[in-house]
Amino acid sequence: METKKKVTMQDVAKKAGVSYQTVSRVLNNSCNVSPSTKEKIEQAIADLKYVPNLLAQELAKKERKVLGIISTAVLSQASVDVAASVRRYAMNSGYSVDFSLLDNHNYDGIQEALLEMRSRLITKVIINVPVDSADAIKLTADNTDITILFVDVDPYCPVLNVTFNPSDGTLFSVSHLRQLGHQKIALLAGPEGLSSSDSRLKCWREGLKINNLEEVCLFRGDWSAQSGYLATVKMLRDYHDFTAILVANDQMALGAISALQQANKSVPEDISVIGYDDYADSAYYIPSLTSVHLDRDLQCKLAVEKLIKDDKAVVSSVLPTTLVVRKSTDKVNGNRKDLKALTKALRDAASILESKF
Repeated sequence: METKKKVTMQDVAKKAGVSYQTVSRVLNNSCNVSPSTKEKIEQAIADLKYVPNLLAQELAKKERKVLGIISTAVLSQASVDVAASVRRYAMNSGYSVDFSLLDNHNYDGIQEALLEMRSRLITKVIINVPVDSADAIKLTADNTDITILFVDVDPYCPVLNVTFNPSDGTLFSVSHLRQLGHQKIALLAGPEGLSSSDSRLKCWREGLKINNLEEVCLFRGDWSAQSGYLATVKMLRDYHDFTAILVANDQMALGAISALQQANKSVPEDISVIGYDDYADSAYYIPSLTSVHLDRDLQCKLAVEKLIKDDKAVVSSVLPTTLVVRKSTDKVNGNRKDLKALTKALRDAASILESKF
């Protein structure tokens, strides 16, 4: 079978009756070509079905307008939202996006991904996985030819980042529960050792101390709804005196609500639940979820702007977090609980009487 010959710029130039250099100028959007000549070249490109070698063009200009994103292979809603928003803002700025998905989030795994990015001549990279401060500093120092920006690192780590202030939303969450009359709070944190998880837990505990509230128990999940469900099942088995749960992300909060409902615990009548991240779907949970809002869209917009600026004076940004109050939190209502207990007792008594007659 004969292999079809690849169409080249020389073929386009010959068909259009112009020089190779003129075709090159049209492909690079040069203004030094007359409209009629440009039209002939564009028609020749269409007739020959010529596909320009964009990489070669970028190398000729000694630049690649590509942003790299290093993300987790186990995709969460947050990582998907960041990737989608970065891609949109990059494309609006004339950049494309190249992804590298990691199984290992440690220094070696991220460094290997950066080496792969370097081999593809990508020099602007967003790290969209949790990184501790020591690894973030080392990665930046070991890759000085790449501009690295972190979106999940301690906000005060001395590396380029666009992150969120965890204390705003967590303190709002705790204060909100105190105002509703809650005194005993259960905590459902993310994985130990991750910056976002540990910072949220630290701020929760500071908030509980400030508001004189009791931490009844601490359980951890892996950010998934399933892990939130299983942690809450154990929580209900081992502890009985909490009236609210603070959860480190909305996916785990969804699992927690499911576990509570299956245990005949009403949300928020029996137990209030507050999530973290405020995903778009969280407003449609049953009940709709009270959650800490992170403006991911603004985070990604700023991240892209900082990377494409090529300005050594670019600095990090720490964005605020706020609490969005919905239907999954309510006042502690002892009378309502007493009424439910009385109703159950009456039903049990009625059932016993019916069995005797």
